[in-house]
Amino acid sequence: MPPPQAPPVEVVAGSAFETLVALFARSDSELWLHLLGLALERPDDIVGAVRACPGDELRRHAVGVHVPAWQALVGLEALEATARGDTRLLDHECYYAGKARASLEAILPLSPEETKRWILGELELVRLDQELLAALERDAAAKRALALGAEEAIDLAAGGYRYEREPDMDRIVLVPHAAARPWLLLCQHDRTRIICYPLPEETSVEERAVALGRALGDDGRVRMLRRLARGDATLAELATEAGLAKSTAHHHLAQLRAAGLVTMHGNARGYRFTLRGDGVAAAHEILTRLTAP
Repeated sequence: MPPPQAPPVEVVAGSAFETLVALFARSDSELWLHLLGLALERPDDIVGAVRACPGDELRRHAVGVHVPAWQALVGLEALEATARGDTRLLDHECYYAGKARASLEAILPLSPEETKRWILGELELVRLDQELLAALERDAAAKRALALGAEEAIDLAAGGYRYEREPDMDRIVLVPHAAARPWLLLCQHDRTRIICYPLPEETSVEERAVALGRALGDDGRVRMLRRLARGDATLAELATEAGLAKSTAHHHLAQLRAAGLVTMHGNARGYRFTLRGDGVAAAHEILTRLTAP
């Protein structure tokens, strides 16, 4: 039986998404990515979307009540309790990628309305360049015009990520961003998979060589590549190989994927990583061109 087909892909750009990704990049807090569901409602007005959202519902967004992966990990009841101010999840080793305390302890003691004021205050500090927003929209429009199937569209936008269909997701939204380049952000809101992909940049051979050198300039990443040369591996296997925590290994793999050396396959149920033969060949070509007389 053939695998189930992924639902059609939407490509959306807007200041709401870029604002939230910018705050995530500054703070390394997934709280801001949990508000992407509000950005889907008002792609160009995240402040308006937050103001229109009741304070208690905003807290439910912030703690991840609308994120199926967190529901599966800790349970809906625990998330609802956290939204009401319960702090027991703050030191969970996996919830919020182990960073729940740093991300949430500022808002949990607050009332719903105080939470809204705090979030609005942070949002209003972000200033976005209008030319950049126009570039994001142009990229989204160009990808919409291609009218590709889901897997093709995701592969084109997310370069180095092969999405595998999730039966509990009936909507896929691709969102270009610049604020957290080169990171690929895989997010969820209820039954919507949101994939925030880095806006492509025009790069010279010299810039590509520097990026390659940066990707290879770490012993842990080199050990990961040597492990992948023997075959596919999971994040846990690669973390063990490199002697790193899984959260740290994830960031290293993002560097290798951004350099075109590694492909990630899967979804929230699990990911595996593969060495890219074409990426290795491209790296060789970069060095050849760089050293050509």
